[in-house]
Amino acid sequence: MAETTGRRRILLLINSLEGGGAENVMVRVAAGLAARAPDAEIRLALLDDLPAAYPAPPGVELVRLDSRGAFWRSIRGVRRLVADWRPDVVLSFLARANCAAVLARRQGGGPLCVISERVNTTSHFGTGPRERVLKAMIARLYPRADRVIAVSRGVGDDLRDRYGVPAERIEVIHNPVDIDTLRARAAAPPAIDLPGRFFVSVGRLVPNKGGDILLRAFARHAEPARHLVMLGDGPERDRLAALARKMGLAERVHMPGYLDNPQAVVARADAYVSASRSEGFPNALVEAMALGRPVIATDCASGPREILQGPPPAGLLVPVDDVDALARALDLVNEAETRHSLAGRASDRAQDFRPGPVVSAYARVLGV
Repeated sequence: MAETTGRRRILLLINSLEGGGAENVMVRVAAGLAARAPDAEIRLALLDDLPAAYPAPPGVELVRLDSRGAFWRSIRGVRRLVADWRPDVVLSFLARANCAAVLARRQGGGPLCVISERVNTTSHFGTGPRERVLKAMIARLYPRADRVIAVSRGVGDDLRDRYGVPAERIEVIHNPVDIDTLRARAAAPPAIDLPGRFFVSVGRLVPNKGGDILLRAFARHAEPARHLVMLGDGPERDRLAALARKMGLAERVHMPGYLDNPQAVVARADAYVSASRSEGFPNALVEAMALGRPVIATDCASGPREILQGPPPAGLLVPVDDVDALARALDLVNEAETRHSLAGRASDRAQDFRPGPVVSAYARVLGV
């Protein structure tokens, strides 16, 4: 058992730092907490020993539990860590880490347990056997947490209405966006050759991201000289490439995969487009807004409507899976006056997501 130092101990839990929006936010929150509470001991525990896309920030000790993606190994590893280190508070991100954090508590005691849900549980997880088991565990375990941080109001409402989390335990804290860093990165030369005029999307190539809808809408777009750059990779890549070829778009659709600096591409696009069927809080959308890009997004659960709230709205919202509506939105941003107006409103709205207030909200919930 670890020796007690008298310093406040904060344990952060996440599946890995392999890459992605939740992982990026966890590192930012960890850095903010370390700067805010320099006398605290902070450990960031990774359930899986995978290559990290983000380094641990100064003042934060990295711990690898090597659970190999297994649910029960994750729970055992977290229980051992909590019993040995005896943290004052645990903050977890993502469903597996959240369930492990709740189950690691001693009966009737243990650290303050704060879990954070990053996706709309009902729409994000499917209806297969594994997903049904996970949803049942969420309904059983999440209500036992001391506080549940929802990344958007829609995520919080879903947890309250469908998974039994008491409304008084839910805190809505949006993701932070480091606007100054984004703009500095955007000024660098792009890592790929870019067409003269193009739309851009950013995200994993998976069914939930609606890449098929985006391609079909782009095929109906009235400007034949414009291209589409889809940044990201995933299991849908080959199918989407085949669809682009079938629609005669092979020369105008570009899928360069993941880039270390997507901001350098996004900042040069005519508009950012998201056709997602489900979100929690789309970081890439807010990042595009911070870079002064006009944005188009589907009105999916959850996040885009909250982010683009008006009046006047900070971007164009279209119904989910509506190819015609998305194509009309793409045509709208052909007009220079429309692009300029949307870009200004997007940039102004992005200021609301700067890191300082977000980290302060986390610190308040954690009692730091």
